[in-house]
Amino acid sequence: MALVLLGLLALSPLTAQPPAPAGPAQAPATLLVNERHPAPGLATGGAPTTPEGFRALAAAGYKTFVDLRGDSEVTPEIQAAVEAAGLAYRRIPISGDKDLHLGTARELASVLAERGKEPVALVCGSGNRVGALLAVKAFWVDGVAPEQALAQGLQGGLTRLEPSVRTLLGLPAATASPQ
Repeated sequence: MALVLLGLLALSPLTAQPPAPAGPAQAPATLLVNERHPAPGLATGGAPTTPEGFRALAAAGYKTFVDLRGDSEVTPEIQAAVEAAGLAYRRIPISGDKDLHLGTARELASVLAERGKEPVALVCGSGNRVGALLAVKAFWVDGVAPEQALAQGLQGGLTRLEPSVRTLLGLPAATASPQ
């Protein structure tokens, strides 16, 4: 009789059920516009627009905020908000393809090397200039093959500046894909 009761209890909905199988891990909330993660510890995309956005980056473990936006896009309050959130603020102004040169590529390489393995948020308005600078840095500073450098740029957010980046890397223009 005791065995029958134990068997019934085992089938009862009142007893603890085994945990449901774990599903895929939920992705963390995005902190940047068009956020991407082209390398460990590197988030790329468009910059946050509020002090809360900078605090969220710091709370997520980012240590450095590298701003690629041009002079007309940045105010002194932005640097103050970034630093008030506890992030180091670095700036490499990239207004367009004219600012994609060996000097800015080396400057990015220096900032990333200086930060080591600390998480870095690398931003512009959308992520496009970030991807462009990552591509030219990969090619000119890191010695990566042009096709691979372009791929790194695309992973980092490169979009509209792709034709200019292809030229800088010595690659042919992209061919239109058949529709």
